[in-house]
Amino acid sequence: MKLKKEIKDIDLMLLLATIFLIIIGLVAVTSASFPTAKKYNLNSFHYLVRQSGFLVIGIIALFMIIRMPRTVIYKNIDWLFPISIILILLLWSPLGKDANGQVRWLNFKILKFQPSDILKLSSIIYLAKYLAKNIYSLRDKKTFLIAVGIMGISVAPIMIKDFSTAVVIGVALFAILLASGITKKQFMFLVVLGIGLIFVILKDPENKFRMMRILGFVSDSTDYQSAALYQSRQSLYAFALGGYSGVGLFRSRQKYTNLPEAYTDFIFSVIAEEFGFIGTFIVILLFIIYIYRGYMIAFKATNYFDKFTAIGMTTYIGIQAFFNMGVCAKILPVTGITLPFISYGGTALVMALVSTAILLKISKEGTLWNTFYPVAVLGDIYILP
Repeated sequence: MKLKKEIKDIDLMLLLATIFLIIIGLVAVTSASFPTAKKYNLNSFHYLVRQSGFLVIGIIALFMIIRMPRTVIYKNIDWLFPISIILILLLWSPLGKDANGQVRWLNFKILKFQPSDILKLSSIIYLAKYLAKNIYSLRDKKTFLIAVGIMGISVAPIMIKDFSTAVVIGVALFAILLASGITKKQFMFLVVLGIGLIFVILKDPENKFRMMRILGFVSDSTDYQSAALYQSRQSLYAFALGGYSGVGLFRSRQKYTNLPEAYTDFIFSVIAEEFGFIGTFIVILLFIIYIYRGYMIAFKATNYFDKFTAIGMTTYIGIQAFFNMGVCAKILPVTGITLPFISYGGTALVMALVSTAILLKISKEGTLWNTFYPVAVLGDIYILP
């Protein structure tokens, strides 16, 4: 009865899409991680067990968010956001862990996680709060530049260490600003600023490998074993082998030696090989349902804070899924971005479930923070007509 009460009035389509994506993810991780587990003499279900543990943490977080007082996140984001920035800066300290030539992880001995996943959510909520409080003065130069500053603080530090994640965060925050009603001049300013920042980062000699990936993406070279082309080619082979209905569960050949990071970055390719066009279509359809319901929740939100938060959360999940699947299908250059809910990874899974919990909270109550609360508690949250 308690569970039934908790899920009453939430967006069931969003919840069901999330559940099915997680189930597909658990099956895919089990299959795709099998060669790696054997390589390191681990139990065949080692990665499944770990992912299941992260899933339990994520589900607990989901129910906590749905049940917690409505003002908790709103009141505490002012210190949660700076802490997430500090965690990003710690990547330059001895706590930063190098993996495959990139420092994206913090290693606290008993705890290892990607701070960029935390920054995704905190930056979205922080910008949503600022814009909600200043929605009627956004055209003022000072208000707009502060919003741009929030974007810059969120994107610039992580862009050096984790370029693809920085783009995901940037697109999500850009979507919030678009929804807030910026002018054409402000829009063009953001576009030029974004392109300029990307150009500067890519021209940095330390980011030579990123340029190689982009050049490999646009190249028509037939050197299939070149470093710039290898991953994309092997991913396409997996799609080709899968055909219409796939080779069958656990029967992928590409995951053994040819597909690097088969259970993380290229898990969609393993799904394509084992379940074919049908499997990939189902995954894409589930993400479309998730994104559609997320934006509908934003559309129906009764105040600006909820609207902007829902737009940011939905865009982050949607753009990350698009980037991952686009890389696997060679529509985009290799980025190192995981597939939400499906790829192996504890921090990413927990944060994706937290973002879903926030969307469900909005759908359940019309607003994260009950509009019947006194205005003094909420601050300057404006109710839509």
